[in-house]
Amino acid sequence: MNDKVDSTSSATPSTAESRVNPLLDHLNVEGAEVDKSKIRDLFIQLWDFEDAENLSPENQYLTTVGLFIYTSHNILDDHNIRMDRIRQAITQAFEQWKKPELEKMVAAEKASDNPFKAFVDSNLPLVDEIYTWENFRLDHKQADEKQWAYKMEKCWFKDFFVRFGRVDYIETACMFDQIPLNARKDYVDLKLSNMFRKLGKVCKFDYKPAKPEKKDS
Repeated sequence: MNDKVDSTSSATPSTAESRVNPLLDHLNVEGAEVDKSKIRDLFIQLWDFEDAENLSPENQYLTTVGLFIYTSHNILDDHNIRMDRIRQAITQAFEQWKKPELEKMVAAEKASDNPFKAFVDSNLPLVDEIYTWENFRLDHKQADEKQWAYKMEKCWFKDFFVRFGRVDYIETACMFDQIPLNARKDYVDLKLSNMFRKLGKVCKFDYKPAKPEKKDS
């Protein structure tokens, strides 16, 4: 694979460039030649269109994720790459982007006496910070060493992709939301009831400690 990257960008990238470039560094589609500069250019154009420079930090974060999904899908689709492969490539880019932060958190949780409780304690404030009431109407039902359950009655990502006329991209955002679980499958189990990708009105996360795998006798 030989991804084309625009080498003519300025030495001091714009805010939009500084947000999309780290994600583009991790975006790869096996067997496909992708002109990443087209994704970058469209991302910058839409960042300005969304007036993202004047958004709150949490909304800038959500806009970064939403625009990367939207622009990557659009440009990779122009390269005649299948939807499932595009979703996989975008999700893997997000996983690598978040990997340094996740590895530190997972290591600290596993080193604790109760990894599941440590997971809840460390992630609950992050969820509250990013998935604000205004954007997600998030309501915690339980958060302790036995269960972390919450529901969302609104979804910023759903509204974003509906506004752009691409409801089929909502599922990619759902895959992004599950990345923290994928790094913790040995001690966290998730039961997810997600209606937003079908244009429903609720999404429920129900985390519980994962049951130990049975060893062969």
